[in-house]
Amino acid sequence: MLMGKRGGKKHTKRIAAPQSVPLHDKKENTWMLKACPGPHLNEYCIPLGVLLKDTMGIAKTSREVKQILSGRLVLVDGRVRTEEKFPVGLMDTVSFQKGKKAYRLVVDYKGRLFPMEISAKDASKKLAKLVGKHTIKKGKVNITLHDGRNILADNNLKVGDSVMVSLPAAKIEDHFKREKGARCLVVEGKHAGSLVKLKDIIERAGGKPPEALVEDESGKEFVTVAGYLFVVDSSFSIEGEAA
Repeated sequence: MLMGKRGGKKHTKRIAAPQSVPLHDKKENTWMLKACPGPHLNEYCIPLGVLLKDTMGIAKTSREVKQILSGRLVLVDGRVRTEEKFPVGLMDTVSFQKGKKAYRLVVDYKGRLFPMEISAKDASKKLAKLVGKHTIKKGKVNITLHDGRNILADNNLKVGDSVMVSLPAAKIEDHFKREKGARCLVVEGKHAGSLVKLKDIIERAGGKPPEALVEDESGKEFVTVAGYLFVVDSSFSIEGEAA
């Protein structure tokens, strides 16, 4: 789930909604909101208005969605968001000015994003995957995270690693390497939603992407694309699935 260019039409047909968007009935209405340009690719995000109305059921109508957002009641990663087309993606936190409930977007076994309830303490931080790294002026290192953030960091971080960042400041609090023994979440492919232990990275010839040998929680081993792995901390868990 990487970054990229977004934009275009303001709506998309529900029947053509990406697999990552959980809709109770794609045939219920012809059109749905399309995410505006932002931190996540359209294929891997849910427009905030769709999340509030179709996924979470907090609003019953589009008008109610606009009222809630214009009231500055919704926070994504600790910042108020008022745009109904704002893209919300993997590991993002959603909380509310009124009420104690908070949620984190995770992926289920069908590759669908869904909001999992978390504590207020957990909502003050998030895991982010390192998807880019380059050196800037005076030898400083700039890293790019899967949610579009760019942060100055130590040179010991590598693409594929994950960091724990505070919200909303995005200060790095911890670092989790993509190495043998690492605990990972599979975020794409037929094993999406599986929590696994990384056993080995397998390099492929001919420009093919590297693969990973992993072991799931039942002890079963399988091979998946290394880029599908999102390194998580030891306490990370997933409860539930998209409705």
